[in-house]
Amino acid sequence: MRFPAPHSAPAQPEPLDPVERYVPLIFKLGVYATLAVILVQALEVFTEFKPGVPWPKLLWLIRMFTFLPLHEGGHLLFILFGRTLYILGGSFWQIMFPALWFIIAFRQGSQVFPFPLFWTGENMMDVSLYVRDAPHRLLPLLGGDKSGHDWYNLLSQWDALDAAEGIADALYSAGVLICVTALAIGVTWAVRVFLRSGRMAAEPFGVPSGSTTVDDQAFRPAPDTKDHDRLPE
Repeated sequence: MRFPAPHSAPAQPEPLDPVERYVPLIFKLGVYATLAVILVQALEVFTEFKPGVPWPKLLWLIRMFTFLPLHEGGHLLFILFGRTLYILGGSFWQIMFPALWFIIAFRQGSQVFPFPLFWTGENMMDVSLYVRDAPHRLLPLLGGDKSGHDWYNLLSQWDALDAAEGIADALYSAGVLICVTALAIGVTWAVRVFLRSGRMAAEPFGVPSGSTTVDDQAFRPAPDTKDHDRLPE
């Protein structure tokens, strides 16, 4: 036997917690603002290599301790797949690692997916500089041996050294577009989550007005089914 719930005053909305709501928003916007600064620096640096001109410190640190290890790791991954894939593997893995991170985060519905998407575009811009340098071989290489220039060797064996500029332009433009898209999505998503959390906190227990909770449904009288249970005579 079920008893109806006693009548009680409607629950009052819980007060908004400014720390819980604003700190994540400020953190996310701070991250995307930093990424925007990195993009602005990369727009000029990755257009053309200028010997003797120092890179911005932040971009240099990221490239030295993130892009370069990924690039060299790609060579190791493809070392057993022939000379061409071994040479191409550095640039390929440099782009594919953050791209795979983005795909996984996106499929899982994680809010961080714009972050690896940005680095996918940033690495494409970095690779474009390497491709653009193929005819000139001015970039300082790990070990200092100019004969190890990946894109000079690749384009030379394909007899496509004259296409370096066009390939570099395509990679650079695609990278910029991906970076800008990632920043726009990231900021929009952060603000959207912030606004949605405000609407949920304004409702009693986070339940929109007019909806029915599980407890409310449990105290509803069961429908009379005795007539319906009888077999037709």
